[in-house]
Amino acid sequence: MDLSATSAQNVVSSTASKTTDEIHNTLQLDADVGRIVSESFDSVGDMTDMTINDISITELLSTCIDACRRGCEVIRNVRHKLVQSSNVVGSDSKFFCCGAVKYKISNDPRSALTEADEASQKVITECLNNCWAKEIRSGLIKIVGEEDEGDDDFVDSVPLYDMMAHFDKYNTPSIDQEPVQRDLLSPSDSTQILHSSNEKNELIIFIDPMDGTREFVENRIENVQCLIGITLNGKPIAGAVGMPMIHEDKIEIAYGIDLPADSEQATLTPLSKLSGVKYFNTLNPLVKQLSVTDTGMGDYIDGEDDVKKLVVLSGDSKKPALTMSMKCLESDVLGTFVDSAPPIRKIVAGGCGNKMLFVQRRFEALSERIRHQEGTDLSSIIGSISLAPPGSSSWDTAGPTALLLAADPNAVVTDLIGRPLVYDGEHLSNDCGVVVSAGHMATRIHREMCEKLRRDQVFCEALGVVLCDAEII
Repeated sequence: MDLSATSAQNVVSSTASKTTDEIHNTLQLDADVGRIVSESFDSVGDMTDMTINDISITELLSTCIDACRRGCEVIRNVRHKLVQSSNVVGSDSKFFCCGAVKYKISNDPRSALTEADEASQKVITECLNNCWAKEIRSGLIKIVGEEDEGDDDFVDSVPLYDMMAHFDKYNTPSIDQEPVQRDLLSPSDSTQILHSSNEKNELIIFIDPMDGTREFVENRIENVQCLIGITLNGKPIAGAVGMPMIHEDKIEIAYGIDLPADSEQATLTPLSKLSGVKYFNTLNPLVKQLSVTDTGMGDYIDGEDDVKKLVVLSGDSKKPALTMSMKCLESDVLGTFVDSAPPIRKIVAGGCGNKMLFVQRRFEALSERIRHQEGTDLSSIIGSISLAPPGSSSWDTAGPTALLLAADPNAVVTDLIGRPLVYDGEHLSNDCGVVVSAGHMATRIHREMCEKLRRDQVFCEALGVVLCDAEII
Protein backbone atom coordinates (compact mmCIF):
# COMPACT_ATOMS: atom_id res chain seq x y z
CA MET A 1 0.00 0.00 0.00
CA ASP A 2 1.24 3.46 -0.86
CA LEU A 3 0.82 5.02 2.55
CA SER A 4 2.89 7.33 4.70
CA ALA A 5 4.01 6.21 8.14
CA THR A 6 5.88 7.75 11.01
CA SER A 7 7.04 4.84 13.10
CA ALA A 8 7.43 1.08 13.21
CA GLN A 9 8.51 -1.48 15.74
CA ASN A 10 10.69 -4.57 15.46
CA VAL A 11 8.51 -7.59 14.85
CA VAL A 12 10.28 -9.74 17.42
CA SER A 13 9.32 -11.72 20.47
CA SER A 14 10.24 -10.76 24.00
CA THR A 15 10.51 -14.36 25.14
CA ALA A 16 14.29 -14.28 24.79
CA SER A 17 14.45 -13.38 28.48
CA LYS A 18 12.77 -16.63 29.46
CA THR A 19 14.57 -19.89 30.06
CA THR A 20 13.92 -22.89 27.86
CA ASP A 21 12.14 -24.67 30.74
CA GLU A 22 9.83 -21.69 31.29
CA ILE A 23 8.93 -21.60 27.62
CA HIS A 24 8.15 -25.31 27.55
CA ASN A 25 6.11 -25.09 30.75
CA THR A 26 4.02 -22.08 29.76
CA LEU A 27 3.18 -22.72 26.11
CA GLN A 28 1.70 -26.21 26.63
CA LEU A 29 1.80 -27.01 22.94
CA ASP A 30 1.35 -30.27 21.11
CA ALA A 31 4.45 -32.27 20.20
CA ASP A 32 5.03 -30.83 16.74
CA VAL A 33 4.56 -27.18 17.68
CA GLY A 34 6.53 -27.68 20.86
CA ARG A 35 9.41 -29.05 18.83
CA ILE A 36 9.50 -25.90 16.70
CA VAL A 37 9.56 -23.66 19.75
CA SER A 38 12.29 -25.71 21.39
CA GLU A 39 14.50 -25.77 18.29
CA SER A 40 13.99 -22.06 17.67
CA PHE A 41 14.89 -20.95 21.19
CA ASP A 42 17.58 -23.57 21.84
CA SER A 43 19.33 -22.27 18.73
CA VAL A 44 19.65 -18.80 20.23
CA GLY A 45 22.51 -19.79 22.50
CA ASP A 46 25.39 -17.36 22.92
CA MET A 47 24.71 -14.33 20.72
CA THR A 48 27.65 -12.20 21.76
CA ASP A 49 30.00 -13.39 19.00
CA MET A 50 27.56 -13.04 16.11
CA THR A 51 28.41 -10.63 13.28
CA ILE A 52 26.94 -9.67 9.95
CA ASN A 53 29.54 -11.93 8.35
CA ASP A 54 27.66 -14.97 9.67
CA ILE A 55 24.64 -14.32 7.44
CA SER A 56 24.27 -15.75 3.94
CA ILE A 57 22.36 -13.20 1.89
CA THR A 58 21.08 -15.89 -0.47
CA GLU A 59 19.86 -18.02 2.41
CA LEU A 60 18.15 -14.97 3.90
CA LEU A 61 16.60 -14.13 0.53
CA SER A 62 15.46 -17.73 0.10
CA THR A 63 13.49 -17.56 3.35
CA CYS A 64 12.01 -14.23 2.24
CA ILE A 65 10.93 -15.78 -1.07
CA ASP A 66 9.21 -18.64 0.73
CA ALA A 67 7.62 -16.29 3.28
CA CYS A 68 6.44 -14.09 0.41
CA ARG A 69 4.90 -17.13 -1.27
CA ARG A 70 2.94 -17.94 1.87
CA GLY A 71 1.83 -14.32 2.20
CA CYS A 72 0.53 -14.53 -1.37
CA GLU A 73 -1.46 -17.64 -0.44
CA VAL A 74 -3.16 -15.64 2.30
CA ILE A 75 -4.10 -12.90 -0.18
CA ARG A 76 -5.60 -15.41 -2.60
CA ASN A 77 -7.48 -17.14 0.20
CA VAL A 78 -9.02 -13.91 1.52
CA ARG A 79 -10.08 -12.84 -1.93
CA HIS A 80 -11.61 -16.23 -2.73
CA LYS A 81 -13.70 -16.09 0.43
CA LEU A 82 -14.81 -12.55 -0.40
CA VAL A 83 -15.81 -13.54 -3.92
CA GLN A 84 -17.93 -16.32 -2.46
CA SER A 85 -19.52 -14.07 0.15
CA SER A 86 -22.42 -11.66 -0.05
CA ASN A 87 -20.05 -8.73 0.59
CA VAL A 88 -18.99 -8.62 -3.02
CA VAL A 89 -20.55 -6.17 -5.42
CA GLY A 90 -21.15 -7.68 -8.86
CA SER A 91 -18.57 -7.70 -11.64
CA ASP A 92 -20.32 -4.82 -13.39
CA SER A 93 -19.15 -2.45 -10.67
CA LYS A 94 -16.19 -1.76 -8.46
CA PHE A 95 -15.19 -4.67 -6.24
CA PHE A 96 -15.84 -3.41 -2.71
CA CYS A 97 -15.38 -5.90 0.12
CA CYS A 98 -17.74 -3.95 2.33
CA GLY A 99 -17.49 -5.88 5.56
CA ALA A 100 -13.75 -6.58 5.33
CA VAL A 101 -12.32 -3.13 4.68
CA LYS A 102 -11.20 -0.45 7.10
CA TYR A 103 -9.84 2.94 6.11
CA LYS A 104 -6.88 4.57 7.82
CA ILE A 105 -8.15 7.84 6.35
CA SER A 106 -11.92 8.10 6.21
CA ASN A 107 -13.35 7.33 2.75
CA ASP A 108 -9.91 7.45 1.11
CA PRO A 109 -9.55 4.31 -1.06
CA ARG A 110 -5.76 4.66 -1.00
CA SER A 111 -5.82 4.09 2.76
CA ALA A 112 -7.82 0.87 2.63
CA LEU A 113 -6.80 -1.87 5.04
CA THR A 114 -8.18 -5.38 4.62
CA GLU A 115 -8.02 -8.68 6.43
CA ALA A 116 -5.51 -9.79 3.78
CA ASP A 117 -3.00 -7.07 4.76
CA GLU A 118 -2.90 -8.02 8.42
CA ALA A 119 -3.12 -11.78 7.94
CA SER A 120 -0.42 -11.83 5.28
CA GLN A 121 1.99 -9.87 7.47
CA LYS A 122 1.35 -12.17 10.41
CA VAL A 123 2.26 -15.22 8.30
CA ILE A 124 5.36 -13.59 6.79
CA THR A 125 6.76 -12.34 10.07
CA GLU A 126 6.21 -15.69 11.78
CA CYS A 127 8.12 -17.43 8.96
CA LEU A 128 11.06 -15.05 9.34
CA ASN A 129 11.01 -15.11 13.14
CA ASN A 130 11.09 -18.89 13.02
CA CYS A 131 14.12 -18.93 10.68
CA TRP A 132 16.13 -16.07 12.12
CA ALA A 133 15.29 -15.96 15.84
CA LYS A 134 18.94 -15.81 16.89
CA GLU A 135 19.82 -13.03 14.48
CA ILE A 136 16.72 -11.00 15.35
CA ARG A 137 17.29 -11.28 19.08
CA SER A 138 20.94 -10.34 18.76
CA GLY A 139 19.94 -7.21 16.85
CA LEU A 140 21.61 -8.25 13.60
CA ILE A 141 18.27 -8.34 11.78
CA LYS A 142 15.40 -5.93 12.28
CA ILE A 143 11.95 -6.47 10.78
CA VAL A 144 9.73 -3.51 9.87
CA GLY A 145 6.26 -4.27 8.52
CA GLU A 146 3.60 -1.91 7.24
CA GLU A 147 0.90 -3.32 9.49
CA ASP A 148 2.97 -3.18 12.69
CA GLU A 149 0.84 -2.02 15.59
CA GLY A 150 3.60 -0.86 17.90
CA ASP A 151 3.67 -4.15 19.81
CA ASP A 152 7.17 -5.24 20.85
CA ASP A 153 5.74 -8.59 21.94
CA PHE A 154 4.25 -9.48 18.56
CA VAL A 155 4.98 -13.20 18.64
CA ASP A 156 4.61 -13.57 22.41
CA SER A 157 1.23 -11.82 22.35
CA VAL A 158 -0.16 -14.54 20.10
CA PRO A 159 0.16 -18.10 21.44
CA LEU A 160 2.17 -20.17 18.99
CA TYR A 161 -0.58 -22.74 18.82
CA ASP A 162 -2.94 -20.02 17.59
CA MET A 163 -0.30 -18.88 15.12
CA MET A 164 -0.19 -22.37 13.59
CA ALA A 165 -3.99 -22.30 13.43
CA HIS A 166 -3.65 -18.95 11.65
CA PHE A 167 -1.78 -20.68 8.80
CA ASP A 168 -4.55 -23.27 8.58
CA LYS A 169 -7.27 -20.62 8.60
CA TYR A 170 -5.92 -19.16 5.36
CA ASN A 171 -5.06 -22.49 3.76
CA THR A 172 -1.37 -21.63 3.85
CA PRO A 173 1.44 -24.17 4.44
CA SER A 174 2.31 -23.96 8.13
CA ILE A 175 5.90 -23.97 9.31
CA ASP A 176 5.38 -27.04 11.49
CA GLN A 177 4.29 -29.13 8.51
CA GLU A 178 6.42 -27.47 5.81
CA PRO A 179 9.56 -25.71 7.14
CA VAL A 180 10.54 -22.46 5.47
CA GLN A 181 13.00 -23.19 2.67
CA ARG A 182 16.54 -21.88 3.01
CA ASP A 183 17.84 -23.40 -0.23
CA LEU A 184 15.54 -22.10 -2.98
CA LEU A 185 18.54 -20.54 -4.71
CA SER A 186 21.22 -22.69 -6.33
CA PRO A 187 24.07 -24.19 -4.26
CA SER A 188 26.65 -21.97 -5.95
CA ASP A 189 24.66 -18.88 -5.05
CA SER A 190 24.35 -19.91 -1.41
CA THR A 191 28.04 -19.21 -0.81
CA GLN A 192 27.32 -15.48 -0.97
CA ILE A 193 28.09 -14.30 2.56
CA LEU A 194 27.61 -10.74 3.74
CA HIS A 195 30.79 -8.96 4.70
CA SER A 196 30.92 -5.44 6.00
CA SER A 197 33.80 -3.45 7.39
CA ASN A 198 31.48 -0.99 9.13
CA GLU A 199 31.62 -1.01 12.91
CA LYS A 200 27.85 -0.71 13.14
CA ASN A 201 25.76 -2.65 10.65
CA GLU A 202 22.00 -2.49 10.23
CA LEU A 203 20.25 -5.22 8.31
CA ILE A 204 16.53 -4.48 7.95
CA ILE A 205 13.78 -6.53 6.33
CA PHE A 206 10.92 -4.31 5.13
CA ILE A 207 7.55 -5.98 4.56
CA ASP A 208 4.56 -4.71 2.63
CA PRO A 209 2.21 -7.68 3.06
CA MET A 210 -0.10 -6.45 0.30
CA ASP A 211 0.96 -3.59 -1.93
CA GLY A 212 -2.02 -2.29 -3.84
CA THR A 213 -4.80 -2.66 -1.28
CA ARG A 214 -6.91 -0.18 -3.21
CA GLU A 215 -6.42 -2.36 -6.30
CA PHE A 216 -7.48 -5.41 -4.27
CA VAL A 217 -10.62 -3.63 -3.08
CA GLU A 218 -11.48 -2.38 -6.59
CA ASN A 219 -10.73 -5.75 -8.23
CA ARG A 220 -7.67 -4.71 -10.20
CA ILE A 221 -6.05 -7.81 -8.80
CA GLU A 222 -3.22 -8.13 -11.35
CA ASN A 223 -1.70 -5.02 -9.76
CA VAL A 224 -1.62 -6.51 -6.25
CA GLN A 225 1.77 -7.61 -4.91
CA CYS A 226 3.48 -8.79 -1.75
CA LEU A 227 6.81 -7.00 -1.18
CA ILE A 228 9.81 -7.95 0.96
CA GLY A 229 13.00 -5.87 0.79
CA ILE A 230 16.35 -6.31 2.56
CA THR A 231 18.56 -3.29 3.22
CA LEU A 232 22.10 -3.16 4.59
CA ASN A 233 23.23 0.12 6.15
CA GLY A 234 20.50 2.05 4.36
CA LYS A 235 20.88 0.51 0.89
CA PRO A 236 18.53 -2.04 -0.70
CA ILE A 237 20.53 -5.21 -1.38
CA ALA A 238 17.90 -7.90 -2.03
CA GLY A 239 14.20 -8.35 -2.44
CA ALA A 240 11.26 -10.56 -3.31
CA VAL A 241 8.18 -9.34 -5.16
CA GLY A 242 5.23 -11.72 -5.02
CA MET A 243 2.47 -11.63 -7.61
CA PRO A 244 -0.38 -13.63 -6.09
CA MET A 245 -3.06 -13.16 -8.73
CA ILE A 246 -1.60 -12.92 -12.21
CA HIS A 247 -1.81 -16.68 -12.79
CA GLU A 248 -4.81 -18.93 -12.26
CA ASP A 249 -2.95 -21.77 -10.56
CA LYS A 250 0.49 -20.39 -9.67
CA ILE A 251 2.13 -17.75 -7.53
CA GLU A 252 4.99 -15.88 -9.17
CA ILE A 253 7.88 -14.49 -7.11
CA ALA A 254 10.47 -12.23 -8.74
CA TYR A 255 13.68 -11.82 -6.74
CA GLY A 256 17.01 -10.07 -6.95
CA ILE A 257 20.28 -9.39 -5.16
CA ASP A 258 22.27 -6.21 -5.74
CA LEU A 259 25.53 -5.94 -3.85
CA PRO A 260 28.05 -3.86 -5.84
CA ALA A 261 31.29 -5.82 -6.17
CA ASP A 262 33.36 -2.64 -5.95
CA SER A 263 31.84 -1.60 -2.63
CA GLU A 264 33.48 -2.10 0.74
CA GLN A 265 30.02 -2.80 2.05
CA ALA A 266 29.90 -6.32 0.72
CA THR A 267 32.13 -8.95 -0.78
CA LEU A 268 30.37 -11.82 -2.49
CA THR A 269 31.43 -15.16 -3.87
CA PRO A 270 30.78 -15.99 -6.63
CA LEU A 271 28.15 -13.44 -7.76
CA SER A 272 27.45 -9.87 -6.72
CA LYS A 273 24.14 -9.71 -8.58
CA LEU A 274 21.36 -12.22 -8.97
CA SER A 275 18.01 -11.87 -10.70
CA GLY A 276 15.31 -14.41 -11.37
CA VAL A 277 11.75 -15.67 -11.01
CA LYS A 278 10.25 -18.65 -9.23
CA TYR A 279 6.79 -20.17 -9.57
CA PHE A 280 4.86 -22.05 -6.91
CA ASN A 281 1.74 -24.14 -7.30
CA THR A 282 -1.01 -22.54 -5.26
CA LEU A 283 -3.43 -24.07 -2.80
CA ASN A 284 -6.09 -21.37 -3.12
CA PRO A 285 -8.29 -20.98 -6.22
CA LEU A 286 -8.59 -17.75 -8.16
CA VAL A 287 -11.84 -16.50 -9.64
CA LYS A 288 -11.36 -13.44 -11.81
CA GLN A 289 -14.11 -10.84 -11.90
CA LEU A 290 -12.71 -8.04 -13.99
CA SER A 291 -13.95 -4.62 -12.96
CA VAL A 292 -14.83 -1.80 -15.28
CA THR A 293 -12.05 0.14 -13.52
CA ASP A 294 -9.42 -2.36 -14.61
CA THR A 295 -7.53 -0.62 -17.41
CA GLY A 296 -4.46 -2.87 -17.34
CA MET A 297 -0.88 -1.83 -18.04
CA GLY A 298 -0.43 -3.29 -21.50
CA ASP A 299 2.58 -5.23 -22.73
CA TYR A 300 6.16 -4.35 -21.83
CA ILE A 301 6.76 -3.77 -25.55
CA ASP A 302 3.53 -2.75 -27.23
CA GLY A 303 4.22 -3.14 -30.94
CA GLU A 304 7.23 -2.45 -33.14
CA ASP A 305 7.22 1.32 -32.66
CA ASP A 306 7.06 1.07 -28.88
CA VAL A 307 10.81 0.50 -28.53
CA LYS A 308 11.27 4.12 -29.61
CA LYS A 309 8.91 5.45 -26.96
CA LEU A 310 9.50 6.63 -23.42
CA VAL A 311 7.00 4.88 -21.15
CA VAL A 312 5.87 7.14 -18.29
CA LEU A 313 4.02 5.50 -15.42
CA SER A 314 2.06 7.22 -12.67
CA GLY A 315 -0.99 6.76 -10.51
CA ASP A 316 -4.19 8.79 -10.63
CA SER A 317 -3.28 11.03 -7.70
CA LYS A 318 -4.25 14.70 -7.95
CA LYS A 319 -1.49 15.80 -5.60
CA PRO A 320 0.29 18.96 -6.83
CA ALA A 321 3.70 17.27 -6.64
CA LEU A 322 2.70 14.74 -9.30
CA THR A 323 1.00 17.30 -11.53
CA MET A 324 3.99 19.65 -11.36
CA SER A 325 6.59 16.93 -11.92
CA MET A 326 4.69 15.55 -14.91
CA LYS A 327 4.50 19.05 -16.41
CA CYS A 328 8.22 19.51 -15.82
CA LEU A 329 9.01 16.24 -17.56
CA GLU A 330 6.90 16.94 -20.61
CA SER A 331 7.45 20.69 -21.07
CA ASP A 332 10.65 21.69 -19.31
CA VAL A 333 12.70 18.59 -20.12
CA LEU A 334 11.37 16.87 -23.24
CA GLY A 335 10.14 20.17 -24.65
CA THR A 336 13.66 21.61 -24.65
CA PHE A 337 15.53 18.64 -26.14
CA VAL A 338 18.06 19.83 -28.70
CA ASP A 339 17.82 16.47 -30.40
CA SER A 340 14.45 14.93 -31.10
CA ALA A 341 12.53 14.02 -27.96
CA PRO A 342 11.09 10.49 -27.86
CA PRO A 343 7.32 10.05 -28.07
CA ILE A 344 5.62 9.12 -24.79
CA ARG A 345 3.37 6.22 -23.89
CA LYS A 346 1.59 7.07 -20.65
CA ILE A 347 0.35 4.38 -18.30
CA VAL A 348 -1.81 5.10 -15.26
CA ALA A 349 -1.61 2.20 -12.81
CA GLY A 350 -1.82 1.44 -9.13
CA GLY A 351 0.66 -0.13 -6.74
CA CYS A 352 4.11 1.34 -6.19
CA GLY A 353 5.83 -2.04 -6.52
CA ASN A 354 3.73 -2.85 -9.57
CA LYS A 355 4.96 0.24 -11.44
CA MET A 356 8.59 -0.32 -10.41
CA LEU A 357 8.43 -3.94 -11.58
CA PHE A 358 7.08 -2.76 -14.93
CA VAL A 359 10.11 -0.47 -15.35
CA GLN A 360 12.42 -3.39 -14.63
CA ARG A 361 10.69 -5.90 -16.87
CA ARG A 362 10.37 -3.53 -19.78
CA PHE A 363 14.11 -2.86 -19.57
CA GLU A 364 14.77 -6.60 -19.55
CA ALA A 365 12.48 -7.13 -22.55
CA LEU A 366 14.20 -4.35 -24.50
CA SER A 367 17.64 -5.67 -23.55
CA GLU A 368 16.75 -9.17 -24.71
CA ARG A 369 15.46 -7.78 -27.98
CA ILE A 370 18.73 -5.91 -28.61
CA ARG A 371 20.84 -8.95 -27.78
CA HIS A 372 18.93 -10.99 -30.35
CA GLN A 373 18.94 -8.35 -33.07
CA GLU A 374 21.87 -6.01 -32.64
CA GLY A 375 24.38 -7.27 -30.10
CA THR A 376 25.27 -6.13 -26.60
CA ASP A 377 25.13 -2.31 -26.81
CA LEU A 378 22.22 -1.27 -24.59
CA SER A 379 22.81 2.48 -24.89
CA SER A 380 20.04 2.77 -27.49
CA ILE A 381 17.38 1.77 -24.96
CA ILE A 382 15.03 4.67 -24.25
CA GLY A 383 13.36 2.86 -21.38
CA SER A 384 10.76 3.82 -18.80
CA ILE A 385 10.26 6.22 -15.93
CA SER A 386 7.80 6.07 -13.03
CA LEU A 387 6.68 9.09 -11.01
CA ALA A 388 5.00 8.99 -7.62
CA PRO A 389 4.07 11.85 -5.27
CA PRO A 390 4.62 11.68 -1.50
CA GLY A 391 2.65 8.82 -0.03
CA SER A 392 4.77 5.70 -0.39
CA SER A 393 7.02 4.25 2.31
CA SER A 394 10.21 2.25 2.73
CA TRP A 395 8.41 -1.08 2.44
CA ASP A 396 6.94 -0.04 -0.93
CA THR A 397 10.31 0.65 -2.55
CA ALA A 398 13.06 -1.40 -0.82
CA GLY A 399 12.37 -4.74 -2.48
CA PRO A 400 11.52 -3.45 -5.98
CA THR A 401 14.63 -1.21 -5.93
CA ALA A 402 16.90 -4.19 -5.27
CA LEU A 403 15.26 -6.14 -8.10
CA LEU A 404 15.61 -3.21 -10.51
CA LEU A 405 19.29 -2.60 -9.75
CA ALA A 406 20.04 -6.32 -10.02
CA ALA A 407 18.60 -6.24 -13.55
CA ASP A 408 20.00 -2.84 -14.56
CA PRO A 409 22.98 -1.51 -12.56
CA ASN A 410 22.53 1.86 -14.28
CA ALA A 411 18.92 2.30 -13.18
CA VAL A 412 18.17 5.28 -10.95
CA VAL A 413 15.85 5.50 -7.92
CA THR A 414 15.52 8.86 -6.13
CA ASP A 415 12.96 11.21 -4.67
CA LEU A 416 11.49 13.96 -6.86
CA ILE A 417 14.40 16.30 -6.19
CA GLY A 418 17.06 13.71 -6.94
CA ARG A 419 18.07 12.53 -3.49
CA PRO A 420 18.47 8.85 -2.56
CA LEU A 421 15.64 7.31 -0.57
CA VAL A 422 16.16 6.75 3.15
CA TYR A 423 16.10 3.26 4.68
CA ASP A 424 16.94 3.69 8.36
CA GLY A 425 13.97 1.82 9.79
CA GLU A 426 12.75 4.93 11.60
CA HIS A 427 11.92 7.57 8.98
CA LEU A 428 9.63 5.39 6.89
CA SER A 429 7.77 7.80 4.62
CA ASN A 430 9.12 8.80 1.21
CA ASP A 431 8.21 12.41 1.97
CA CYS A 432 9.40 13.82 -1.35
CA GLY A 433 7.95 11.19 -3.64
CA VAL A 434 9.73 8.63 -5.80
CA VAL A 435 11.18 8.63 -9.32
CA VAL A 436 12.36 5.37 -10.90
CA SER A 437 14.00 4.96 -14.28
CA ALA A 438 15.79 2.37 -16.39
CA GLY A 439 17.21 2.78 -19.87
CA HIS A 440 19.80 5.23 -21.20
CA MET A 441 17.37 7.96 -22.26
CA ALA A 442 15.01 7.50 -19.31
CA THR A 443 17.76 7.91 -16.70
CA ARG A 444 19.00 11.03 -18.48
CA ILE A 445 15.48 12.49 -18.43
CA HIS A 446 15.11 11.45 -14.79
CA ARG A 447 18.21 13.40 -13.73
CA GLU A 448 17.34 16.48 -15.78
CA MET A 449 13.82 16.59 -14.38
CA CYS A 450 15.03 16.29 -10.77
CA GLU A 451 17.65 18.96 -11.41
CA LYS A 452 14.95 21.39 -12.54
CA LEU A 453 12.49 20.46 -9.79
CA ARG A 454 14.97 20.91 -6.96
CA ARG A 455 15.66 24.46 -8.16
CA ASP A 456 11.97 25.29 -8.51
CA GLN A 457 10.94 27.26 -5.43
CA VAL A 458 7.21 26.70 -5.93
CA PHE A 459 7.72 22.95 -6.28
CA CYS A 460 9.98 22.75 -3.23
CA GLU A 461 7.44 24.69 -1.20
CA ALA A 462 4.76 22.22 -2.33
CA LEU A 463 6.94 19.41 -0.98
CA GLY A 464 7.73 21.33 2.18
CA VAL A 465 11.51 21.36 1.63
CA VAL A 466 14.10 24.10 1.38
CA LEU A 467 15.32 24.88 -2.12
CA CYS A 468 17.97 22.22 -2.65
CA ASP A 469 21.42 22.81 -4.14
CA ALA A 470 22.88 19.42 -3.28
CA GLU A 471 24.11 17.15 -6.05
CA ILE A 472 21.67 14.53 -7.20
CA ILE A 473 22.68 10.93 -7.76
